[in-house]
Amino acid sequence: MIWLALRLSLHNRTRLAVTLIGVIFSSYLTLTEVALYIGMMENATAVIRHAGADLWVTSKGIRNFDFAKPFPEDRVKQVLALRDVLWARPIMLAWGFLKLASGAQEQVEIVGYDPLSLVGAPWEMAKGSARDVRGGPFIILDESSWRHVGDLRIGSSWELNDYPVRLVGISRAARTFTTAPIVFTSYSFSQEISSDVAWHNSTAFLAVKLRHPADSVRVANVLHEELRDNDILSTNDFVKLTVFYWTAETGIGAALCLTALLGLVVGGGVIGQTIFANTMEHTAELATLKAIGAANADLDTIIFGQAVLDAVAGYSIAAVLAIFSKPVLEQTGVSLALSLPLIGGLLVMILAISISAAFLSVRRVRRLDPAMVFRS
Repeated sequence: MIWLALRLSLHNRTRLAVTLIGVIFSSYLTLTEVALYIGMMENATAVIRHAGADLWVTSKGIRNFDFAKPFPEDRVKQVLALRDVLWARPIMLAWGFLKLASGAQEQVEIVGYDPLSLVGAPWEMAKGSARDVRGGPFIILDESSWRHVGDLRIGSSWELNDYPVRLVGISRAARTFTTAPIVFTSYSFSQEISSDVAWHNSTAFLAVKLRHPADSVRVANVLHEELRDNDILSTNDFVKLTVFYWTAETGIGAALCLTALLGLVVGGGVIGQTIFANTMEHTAELATLKAIGAANADLDTIIFGQAVLDAVAGYSIAAVLAIFSKPVLEQTGVSLALSLPLIGGLLVMILAISISAAFLSVRRVRRLDPAMVFRS
């Protein structure tokens, strides 16, 4: 029956080509949109996920990582006073302007971290070391930021918030959800150059590592009592909060997901329409099969077999195109998080939609009267 399904799919080559084009387009759109969404969410939560903390002390009512409010940095002493805490490190996050060689200014997101512990530091370096920012006005830029700030050369001089700085390292894969590049620097220097006096002797976050991570809920409750003017979040909850903000409250993530869903529906619809056309074209042949003893299950296999073959063929081509176009697309500044689980999961979804779309043809075939082949 599968062989017969293949023959029916190949019978009309023009129709097959049109079907594959539709499935390839919709599948490619879905893959890239979902991969783009995941990539953007990974960028938005990258510092949180790579800091190695179990808990985060944040300002009250924070909505996401990128928009922090200051609170007194000496609260780190209250956190360290707990025997359950292994270490606690302040992380600075502020916004500023980087002066370019052309004289123009580029808005940047400044992340200040402790260069000794490297908590909040860039997690992958293309050039230099994350420890090189200690002891002076030194910065690290991500290799993707050249689109915004121009040529990146180790040792080159810049101005950050009107302070002269020197580029000592180039990070990799450190991007934000926004278009603003991240500038990494030492925690002390990030406070020094802050244009807002509210940040002096203040911090944006406290990253907290516990001796026993399994005790995180209990320790979080204790910190809630100790620091009533702050929020205490687990790393997982902080990631979820940031993802929810960019997905639901800005509408950007929801728009990408909706486009991906439409792609899946279009792909399934194209397959369903093609199979229905094939069914109508071969009604007599299918009725003949019924007349010679073929069960409804056999005919169902033929119909669903066509749906599976069309979906797998079109999706496979789309997946290959997405994989090979990923480096090209990322040169434009987007991040595509293509992975085998994502590719496999979307294949299952498009198969499910395609099989559902084939039910109209199945119902039509099941109603066929085998006697029709004997009528003149």
